[in-house]
Amino acid sequence: MSKVLGILNFEPSYVHVRGLEDFRPISATSILGRYRVIDFMLSNFTNSGIEGIKVFIKNRPRSTVEHISHTSYNLNSKRGKIQLLHGDVDYQNNELFNVDIQAFKTYMEFIDVENPSYVVIAPSHFIFKQDFNELLEYHKQSKNDITILYHSTNNGDWRYLMGDLLTIDKDKRITEFKKNRGEKKKANVSLETYIMSTLTFKQLVEEASKTSSLYSLSDIVSDCVRAMKIGGYQHHGFCACINTLKAYYDANMDIKEEKELLKLINDDWPIYTMTNDSCPTLYKEGAKVSGSLIANGCQIEGTVINSVIGRNVVVREGAVIKDSIVLPDTLIDKKVKLECAVVDRLSIITHIKELKGTKEEPIYIKRGDRI
Repeated sequence: MSKVLGILNFEPSYVHVRGLEDFRPISATSILGRYRVIDFMLSNFTNSGIEGIKVFIKNRPRSTVEHISHTSYNLNSKRGKIQLLHGDVDYQNNELFNVDIQAFKTYMEFIDVENPSYVVIAPSHFIFKQDFNELLEYHKQSKNDITILYHSTNNGDWRYLMGDLLTIDKDKRITEFKKNRGEKKKANVSLETYIMSTLTFKQLVEEASKTSSLYSLSDIVSDCVRAMKIGGYQHHGFCACINTLKAYYDANMDIKEEKELLKLINDDWPIYTMTNDSCPTLYKEGAKVSGSLIANGCQIEGTVINSVIGRNVVVREGAVIKDSIVLPDTLIDKKVKLECAVVDRLSIITHIKELKGTKEEPIYIKRGDRI
């Protein structure tokens, strides 16, 4: 494909995943017990033949740095490179100023050195499968200044909240941006994935910087809807936006279903992640498991129903885990009952014998907590 630079953007201000985000970026959060959220988008880049990738990290970089440094993502060993860029400019001690435009401007010299013809900017808090070769070809043929990937949903009243909704005319031109406040079920949702020439990208960054220190890329693109030809390209297949704890819970529960999982992962489109040489999961006599995904290295003595269990989790005899997500290196002790819970890693649940949330409001157990 043409010389394309992949830019993985950090999460915007509307992303608030209660509890989990206190310890790592959403991009570095475990999904399906094995992967990290970031793996899906980085695999989209490399499976599309993009060999130069810049990963922007907003804050709490340790988990992201550690994960990417131990994952190859099938990059060409000579030409391929993933560079992590952590925002280290002065944000006046105010997170409001920590926006993507300021980060792009700070590190523009690192983008210039790649000398790309095009840039693809993709989000770190979405999960979907997309061949960027198809997006690039459409962008060239349509002669758009900017092409935005979008997804048509029938759940706009409770999913993708506070993201951008797009009004698209019959010629696939975007005529309006509007924040999703849950007013419409059927809507075209921006997947916050943009393709444009490098020159256009640099012009947008410069214009946004002049307009406001708080402007994001989506803000300046929205401002240019009449001055530029901005087109939409429809995404088909599974899509999840991890912007709340419930969205994280729903994404795990949805993807663990085989028909949805196959929309994301197959032999022709692998998802790369950090390898782990744990032994296979041990199922003791009396263990009962149904409708669940269980990673390697676990020891299951109790009952697991419709749940996602991360690596090296121990579920003792008599414990029951239902409709829950348990992150790695956690102990669920004897006779503990969990329902609709998200249990962060390194937690031990032993003294309190019943913790129950709802699918609308799952309960969260923080990292390293002892209950």
